[in-house]
Amino acid sequence: MWNRPHMLVLDEPTNYLDRDSLGALAGAIKEYGGGVVIVTHNRQFSEALCTEVWKVDNGELVASGHNWVSGNGTTAIKEEEAEDMVDAQGNTIKAVKKKEKLSSKELRKKKKERMERRKRGEEVFSDEDEW
Repeated sequence: MWNRPHMLVLDEPTNYLDRDSLGALAGAIKEYGGGVVIVTHNRQFSEALCTEVWKVDNGELVASGHNWVSGNGTTAIKEEEAEDMVDAQGNTIKAVKKKEKLSSKELRKKKKERMERRKRGEEVFSDEDEW
């Protein structure tokens, strides 16, 4: 298992590498048959290898192109409405609907409803229905 991993996680793999070593690393990553997660600040390296960039912003994962590295953030990948799918064995896979963020008015209404349910003795969680 350790000799043939399915996924590699590389944290700043370009630190302290010369150009020849960077080229060899890039070539090895391109030939690798599994998944690769790269954490890097080297824009040229990521543009040469990565078809998709994921950025964690305020606790949310945002999939985008490479412009976010320079702060532009204009190339966000648009998520399309997911549809139900049928796999090769005929099983129907239900699409997960993306939750929409509630307005402040709707959030206050939900909070008030939670408080009323709590007064009635129902078990209520504070993070319930926030999105």
